[in-house]
Amino acid sequence: MEACELVTVELRLDRVEAELATELPPHMRAFARACARGAAPPPAPDVVLRRATLATARAALAHPILADRGLALLRLVAPIAIEADAVVAAARAAAPSWDGLAALTRARDAAATALFGRRAIDALHRLHGATAGGPADPAPEQLPPPVTGWSEPDGTALDNQAISHAWDTIRARHGVTGAVRFERTASGRPRTFVVQPRGEVVVVIPAQIATPAARFAVLHELGHVLAALASPAGIPRLVDEAAAAYLARMIERPCDGADALATWYSALAGPARARRHRLACALARIELALPALGEPIAERPPWALWHDPGAQAAYVAAEALADEIERDIGAAPVPGALAEALAARREPIDRLDTHLV
Repeated sequence: MEACELVTVELRLDRVEAELATELPPHMRAFARACARGAAPPPAPDVVLRRATLATARAALAHPILADRGLALLRLVAPIAIEADAVVAAARAAAPSWDGLAALTRARDAAATALFGRRAIDALHRLHGATAGGPADPAPEQLPPPVTGWSEPDGTALDNQAISHAWDTIRARHGVTGAVRFERTASGRPRTFVVQPRGEVVVVIPAQIATPAARFAVLHELGHVLAALASPAGIPRLVDEAAAAYLARMIERPCDGADALATWYSALAGPARARRHRLACALARIELALPALGEPIAERPPWALWHDPGAQAAYVAAEALADEIERDIGAAPVPGALAEALAARREPIDRLDTHLV
């Protein structure tokens, strides 16, 4: 009976993966174009939204031979299932406010509890490796002020050729292959879209790259590209963000003028990273306490708390993981070392009791 059940689940998983292989790549390319143009994203493929797909992912986790595939599928569809709930969608469509964020959190928690038996933030943290109760850093009484000059032009403007040359250098140093296409945006947020793990990635980057902050944003996204091209499907958010944090630190290191990344350096990058970390700690605490509201830190909730639930704890933990990776492989590792380091950090996360999600 168990063998028959295994075959049945495997056949269901095969069918879902075949549909995803057909429908997801064009969806991700269209999603990237919409992001770059500031347009509404295209609707998710039907296969991603089906309850049967979520059930198949959870069923696969019960069989060790299928668990990796089931976990990759669960990491894809579980957040979408929460956000697709009608009450969540209605709350998310409202004008952002702190009271609205509390209502959105309650809606997400109700949807996640019905699906997984736990709060949305707990389910997302468990799936993606941020399983601790929250960041350990002491909460600052006041957030550090913005780093002067970080978001101002500093005389270095990077064109398409400079970006292409930098990526070619990074790709060769880390030994990855795959198709990478850049979409420039004047209004959208930098973002990486994985069309096919280890195969194709689209990266949305600023139309003008003339500030240290913009250079950092591009390097951060290229770290996500490295992770996507070096890892199989379903990489946990914590490991993905650690790869981005690790690569983005290149902006903090002056290098020889002949190096393709010599012009990317900024002395402001270190202080900016410290400020980002304190801000992520503060936002992670706020998110963990929701729907309870403390003293607002701004007039309206930050974009990330509204649209990217669960991300802040991953950002906080990713810095520590990037520290660990840098200690192990150095700032200029041999090709393949980063991929091995990411795989080693992913393995214990993948072995968590995610079947309870």
